[in-house]
Amino acid sequence: MSLLLEHMQADDVPVVALIEQKQHLTPWRASGFEDALRHGWHTGVLRSKDMSAESGTNLPSAVVGYFVAMTSGDDEELLTLTVCPKAERRGYGRQLLAALIDGARERGAQKLFLEVRQSNTRAIHLYKSTGFTMVGMRKNYYVIPADTVSGRPPGREDALLMQLVLQASVR
Repeated sequence: MSLLLEHMQADDVPVVALIEQKQHLTPWRASGFEDALRHGWHTGVLRSKDMSAESGTNLPSAVVGYFVAMTSGDDEELLTLTVCPKAERRGYGRQLLAALIDGARERGAQKLFLEVRQSNTRAIHLYKSTGFTMVGMRKNYYVIPADTVSGRPPGREDALLMQLVLQASVR
C-alpha cells in the first residue's frame, strides 16, 4: 500500500471531521481542527492512494488517519489520534504515533502526554506497547452520550493519563 504522511491542511478538515464523527463518542468538530491549524499545532495526516481507489473517490489519496498534538512548555500533548474505520488494524495508528514521537523529539520535547478513555483498550494497548506509562486518572472526565438505539443511558467515564519520556530532563 502506498502511504504518505503530511501535515494536515484546511482541505483535509471535512474528511478528518467525518472520520472523527464515526470513531468517537464525543468527537471534535471541524472548527476544532481549523483552530488547531490556525494555532500551528502539530498535525499529521496519513494518506493512502489504494484506499482512495477502494472508496471510489476522485481524490489523489484518501485520509486513513490523523493526529493533532500541541506543545506545552517542554512537553507535548497528544490531543487526538484516529484511524478511519476501513483502515483499522493495519498498523496505521502505530505509524502516526511513531511520526508524532519522532517529531516531538526533534522539537526537543521532554515528555509526551495523552489522555484516553478507560474503555479504549485498543488505544491503551498501542500506547503501552510504545512505552507510555499510566501516571494518573481523571475521574468521570469523558461524557458518554445517551444512545436511544442501543438503550445506553448518558454517563461519564474515567480518563487515563499516560506519558512517554522522550529525553532525560537537563536541569
